[in-house]
Amino acid sequence: MENLKVLIVEDELIIAEDMQMMLEQLGYSVTGIAISYTEAIKILEFELPDIVMVDINLKGKETGIDLARTINERFEIPFIFITSNMDRMTIDEAKLTQPSSYLLKPFKAQHLYAAIEVALSNTSEGQKQENKEPDENAHLIKDSLFVKKNHHFVKIKIEDIYYIKADGNYLEIICEEEKFLIRSTLKNFMNRLPVSDFFQTHKSYIVNLNFVEALSSNYVLILEEEVPLSRNSREMLLERTQRFS
Repeated sequence: MENLKVLIVEDELIIAEDMQMMLEQLGYSVTGIAISYTEAIKILEFELPDIVMVDINLKGKETGIDLARTINERFEIPFIFITSNMDRMTIDEAKLTQPSSYLLKPFKAQHLYAAIEVALSNTSEGQKQENKEPDENAHLIKDSLFVKKNHHFVKIKIEDIYYIKADGNYLEIICEEEKFLIRSTLKNFMNRLPVSDFFQTHKSYIVNLNFVEALSSNYVLILEEEVPLSRNSREMLLERTQRFS
């Protein structure tokens, strides 16, 4: 588990530094501040953040919209446009890049927090599945799950999840040192996990096969916990892998 990482791309340093202070107070990590398209690309290539704050009106040959296009083409991570005002032509051009959210200057910490939450929600996979409202406290994006903890989002790599337990419309996500509760059905969540690593052992359990320590007739052992294993699932598991044969 790690804090959500943010890159700030803003050519007014006072605004950028204020934004960094707000983000850090909210519990997020800032990977860097870039004042131009070129600087932003260098930072993105060195350390990929989870989200980028992009000033639309960057000074120089390449604008924030140019950077947004490159982010979409090369990095495929969510970004938030920052702006004080835009003419109609700029608005139409910005919309084509499909930003995850917008943030209007001047702004306060709560506006920044709301923009990030909207961006994660808009980027999250499977939000409209099963015709139900998305969980405002958890968002699955690419290979990571972003879960709200102490009023900010933390990042959990999917590969670090040990197993998942269903309880009605909620799931308990078990990692090495912590547990997280999110709103989702087991079926919906399973459909968004890598098939090669995760396996449903029981109507209420999904396990990460990389952490299975042992297999018995009615359970698999993970973290010294006996996770239930149904008869049909056991047969499927034995067919799928030779490690337990």
